Amino acid sequence: MVSAAEAPTDRGPERPRTAFVLSGGASLGALQVGMLEALYERGIAPDVLVATSVGALNAAFIASRAQTVATARALARVWRDLQREDVFPVSLSALVGGVCGRRDHLVPDHGLRRLITRYLEFDDLADAPIPLHLVAFDLAEGREVLVSRGPALESVIAAASIPGVFPPVRIGDLRLVDGGVVNNTPISRAVELGAERIYVLPTGEPSNRRLDSAPKTALDAAIHGVQLLVNSRLEADIARYAPAVELVVLPASNASGVQPTSFEHSDRLMLGARVAARATLASQTVQTPLRLVG
Repeated sequence: MVSAAEAPTDRGPERPRTAFVLSGGASLGALQVGMLEALYERGIAPDVLVATSVGALNAAFIASRAQTVATARALARVWRDLQREDVFPVSLSALVGGVCGRRDHLVPDHGLRRLITRYLEFDDLADAPIPLHLVAFDLAEGREVLVSRGPALESVIAAASIPGVFPPVRIGDLRLVDGGVVNNTPISRAVELGAERIYVLPTGEPSNRRLDSAPKTALDAAIHGVQLLVNSRLEADIARYAPAVELVVLPASNASGVQPTSFEHSDRLMLGARVAARATLASQTVQTPLRLVG
């Protein structure tokens, strides 16, 4: 397999004007659904999608569907039905094996595979009607990888495989895990792809390092720890790229402090994000015409 970090994407000569960048954040990915609905309401659609972790799941869902409010609402129905066990099924054998060093993960990925298979509508990333680029991390070579072609199912799973929680995914010579560990909000990749206007759909505020409530489980603590590490990268990237491109960072409205492994609050997260995104978009002064949904 050829990594798109070094390979052309074969998407034609035009550079993408508008990109949606979707962060990782486990159950907080529900926030992005509200943001998407607000964007589509204003006729804002992407020329390219760049995502990692749970953002990769949301991006894969919308990549082959019409860029409309109806698609955002269809994704909302998926999130409303989602339970923690659908993504993080607890396997005693995996937990014991992980603790004792017999396995490199704590949770099997069969639930994640079933979920992605149910809604993925293309076999190869290169076939996505909206160009889709996923950020992963190659354990074999210790580097960030941008995947734009190859088996779609394996690529999405790889981009969402939280290291230590899910098993790594082998694609060719690569041994891939969640790209969020190095680039959880891949603004840099959207810039590299030539985007001129970037809408960032985060799952946490850049400066939010305070715990509203203590993590209740080891899995909660592990995922929250990753979130703390990646927030500083988001801050730095916003400061770095805001002068070079039109950068719109939508607010990740999570006033009640929902944990990244709590899937029972999706409705609340989607509603709050939709309201906050509407307000942000209404306040934007756009100097060039937006591409409207046809």
